[in-house]
Amino acid sequence: MRNGRRMIGAALAAGILAAPASALAVAPVAALQDDRLPVVPLNQLQARLDLFKQTGAKVARVDLFWSEIATRRPKKPTDPRDPAYNWTRADAILGGLVSRGIRPIVSVYSTPRWAAGVAAPRGQAFNPNMPKKPNDFGFFMQALATRYNGKSIPPGYSIMVSVRHFEIWNEPNLQLFFRPQYKKGKNVSIKNYAALVRAAYPRIKKGNRSATVIIGVTGPKGKSNNTGQGTIDWMRGLRGQNLPFDAYSQHIYPAAGPRAATTAVPSWSTIPQLLKELDQFKNGRKKPMYITEAGYTTAVTPYRRVKVSFAQQKTFLQQIWSLPTVKQPRIPAIVWFNLQDNPAWPGGLLTFGGAKKPSYAAFQAIATRSVVPPSLRP
Repeated sequence: MRNGRRMIGAALAAGILAAPASALAVAPVAALQDDRLPVVPLNQLQARLDLFKQTGAKVARVDLFWSEIATRRPKKPTDPRDPAYNWTRADAILGGLVSRGIRPIVSVYSTPRWAAGVAAPRGQAFNPNMPKKPNDFGFFMQALATRYNGKSIPPGYSIMVSVRHFEIWNEPNLQLFFRPQYKKGKNVSIKNYAALVRAAYPRIKKGNRSATVIIGVTGPKGKSNNTGQGTIDWMRGLRGQNLPFDAYSQHIYPAAGPRAATTAVPSWSTIPQLLKELDQFKNGRKKPMYITEAGYTTAVTPYRRVKVSFAQQKTFLQQIWSLPTVKQPRIPAIVWFNLQDNPAWPGGLLTFGGAKKPSYAAFQAIATRSVVPPSLRP
């Protein structure tokens, strides 16, 4: 099963402490995502987490599927103890990360059929359809934030699991992840997404007052068309909604290298432009912008025609964390996607077969020296 950058479904299933001040103190922490965590068989999950730990990453971005945790409608949707909720995988992932000293940034998406009224598209493991009632999403986010607010110990764990960072959806500006984008030729995705944010923000805060709610989660698209909204159009559309938020996030996969002078948006050289757009949001001035997906692919796929060599991938990875545009407190973290190649997105530090690319050691060196900023500490 292949969907964009993520390989999710049967095909794959078959198969923090503060550091001393350093030269990297104001650089974004080198974070990582493993897209196999949501789908690998549960009996293989701890081994996956050990593999993740070996990279030196101190921060992980994690996908959690609402549709998997809440397969049926809960009677008490804000209560994480409601029997309709199945937290088995989420407990294993989040508890496993925290017990290894890794701080999670959680991206929540995929609407249950009972909330969307329709099933996921054929062959797709996640459901991109907008819930009929945004409050259903808000209630779930309160339950999620409550379960992992660091005040209780999930069953089977000896530690309190604290999760502070919650991204609302994944790439909602793209048709692949959030539907509908248009109705009768008019964009509806911006208002629909705004409704999710308004429903979720206060509920997350009820579950955890110290939570950081991240909005935008913008897919790397230059111009708006029938497949979704361009990065700038999406930002300006959200800006007009006067939304509550604590931080913004953007995904960056440019064709050009990190040091290339380009006007393409989004790219590493246009980060200042993105920050200026963020400053125009209500209460957006000086708020952080997380780069929660970034990378370079080493083979051509139907989803990306651009490729780099293994050596170029290593060089580009090293260059990212040296860029003046990212070495600032407003960018707390850059998440490299992905730990391991999948057939749809060969941007991993490991090949599909598990061999280390040259980029692995380069990332490990940067991640080991990275300083976790205060905003990402417990």
